[in-house]
Amino acid sequence: MKNSSLQGGLALSLVLALAGCGGGNSGGSSNDRHGSVKIDTAGRLAIAEDAGATLRIYDLDSASVVSNFPLANPPSALYASPGGRYALAFQRPQDTVQIADAGVWQEDHGDHLHDYKAAPKMLDFRINGPQPTHYDNRAGQASIFMDGRAPSTVASAVVFNDADLGAGRVGAGIGFAQPMHGFAEPNGSFLVATYRAPDATGATQAEVYSRQGAQYTFVRRLDLPCPAMHGSFTRGNTTVAGCADGVLAISPQATGTGAPAATKIATATGVSTVAGHAQWARFIGMGNAGTPSTTRFYDIDTAAGTATAISIAGWTEGRLRRAHGFDRAGRYFFVLDDAGTLHALERGASGWTSRKSIAGAIPAAPAAAPFPSLVANEARDEVYLSDPGARQLVAINTATLEVARRTNLDFRPTALAWLGIAR
Repeated sequence: MKNSSLQGGLALSLVLALAGCGGGNSGGSSNDRHGSVKIDTAGRLAIAEDAGATLRIYDLDSASVVSNFPLANPPSALYASPGGRYALAFQRPQDTVQIADAGVWQEDHGDHLHDYKAAPKMLDFRINGPQPTHYDNRAGQASIFMDGRAPSTVASAVVFNDADLGAGRVGAGIGFAQPMHGFAEPNGSFLVATYRAPDATGATQAEVYSRQGAQYTFVRRLDLPCPAMHGSFTRGNTTVAGCADGVLAISPQATGTGAPAATKIATATGVSTVAGHAQWARFIGMGNAGTPSTTRFYDIDTAAGTATAISIAGWTEGRLRRAHGFDRAGRYFFVLDDAGTLHALERGASGWTSRKSIAGAIPAAPAAAPFPSLVANEARDEVYLSDPGARQLVAINTATLEVARRTNLDFRPTALAWLGIAR
């Protein structure tokens, strides 16, 4: 394996809390001696429009769209940057990612923290690469996996943080030997990535790379097979990947040896999506199986090496997951089904139990894409659902598990990303 190289409207007129420490991207000197400046803000949402090439920035404090940014193409996906300041608008078919500064951020000035709220703006900087697809946001750094394009354009990945984006760059990059639909999970100073053999149709193994500056160098390919490898999540020193026969738990530096290691954990049906939260030591594996096709859920305990089926009250055969996500504290796991019911599962010492189901969270659930999106507010006890059919933004209070409000919009909202200062 070769070493890899870098791959390369309404606007707010008021800027809050910029005095005293200089403001702007640099925010002033770390020698400033001022008290902590805290802005009480719920943050903003980046919202994509069904089949539209406009990115909207919705201010949750004023309950209004404060910026409309034209994009080169309709976004295929929308994500928040690692620090929650920037929105990344993926345009997979066109090989590019455009970036918007949502205008809410926090800086560490050495002796204090300083919050800022300013008008959103689009960055000139873009991240380009062949079919940007899989996005992983872990512990202050994120990666974009570019699938490449068969037969000869190979897959690649870039890794970055918010400071990199603000400076118009990525932090590190890597190129692979084959085109493939895969992932590249940041795990500390390591990268856990998919491997596709030259004669295979998809990824079936994992590889570990180590970062040196702007590049990654190959460490080891793990022997354990992971057929139909898809979906991943990293927490602590462990990256979990979905397989047709379970999950693969990977440690770039295994306890006791310091060398990469992997463990296979079997599940009754395949896993193609893996979810996790920083406040919870286990993982949730998801995948569709059976006739009729039904989404199955598993509580993955990598420390014990076990996978336990999660039972959701009212989840009958034929129910399919349309959206999912945690609240900001990781106490609740929300799943929206294909009938428009939002299921709230509560975390306990022995696993997940059904706490409440909100029938009609999406009153007229769509039978085809675009489906609703779900995202958590990291500063308030709320999660949000987009409802493209009703042209609404639905807010769920995660303390009461009730619909808090439905906000009418003049467009069909699809993908969501929360942007702001996590509390």
